Amino acid sequence: MSKNVASTVHKNANGANNWIKFMNALPPPTSNLNNNAVVQKPEKKDIEVVAIDCEMVGIHPDGQGNMLARVSIVNSKGETIYDKFVKPTEQVTDYRTPVSGIRPEDIEHGEVFVKVKKEVTQILRNKLLVGHALEHDLRVLRISHPKHMIRDTSTYWQFKQLTEGRTPGLKRLTLHFLGASIQEGEHSSVQDAKAALQLYMLARKDWELLLKKRRNRPRNGNKPHNGSQRKHK
Repeated sequence: MSKNVASTVHKNANGANNWIKFMNALPPPTSNLNNNAVVQKPEKKDIEVVAIDCEMVGIHPDGQGNMLARVSIVNSKGETIYDKFVKPTEQVTDYRTPVSGIRPEDIEHGEVFVKVKKEVTQILRNKLLVGHALEHDLRVLRISHPKHMIRDTSTYWQFKQLTEGRTPGLKRLTLHFLGASIQEGEHSSVQDAKAALQLYMLARKDWELLLKKRRNRPRNGNKPHNGSQRKHK
């Protein structure tokens, strides 16, 4: 791995490498998910699972625009396989350090964006991509991923029941379903990627079954023909 390893830098990011905490945490009794749904091995050997999360800094005069500052990817075992700071391509107007954990010196010596985009694209190719609110991560990375290969924990219907149909936060989902506390102070993209991955693993059996049923559902105009129906006169 490159010497530009972000996860070893900020001690203020709570539990960035604490995968064991997620693995051993049992869902609270109020969980709507079936404990038997925890599956650690891919259903198909030819489909690998990875989880991604990005930290962003603010650009534009008001600081409301987003620019990639750090990207982290973990594999299905929770191992960090990619974690880099990214050199800015525009002027940063808000480092958002209390939340992002990003400081000027981190990205000043980061990897160039073009290389990061190329490396991340290569890692994600032909893999099932897990994350939380992934549209934001993919947007700042300026990449796309096949929709059927995305598992976004912010949109899964059982998770959204916790917030009565509204988009749930990753912190709340992790506390409720995994019994683990994250994002206390500065965020860590490694920790957030691991949390999203473990949430997916918890729900995987039911999640994939639901998607399979949807794929097999007859489309309009292709309903099975009933031979007993009479023709109209």
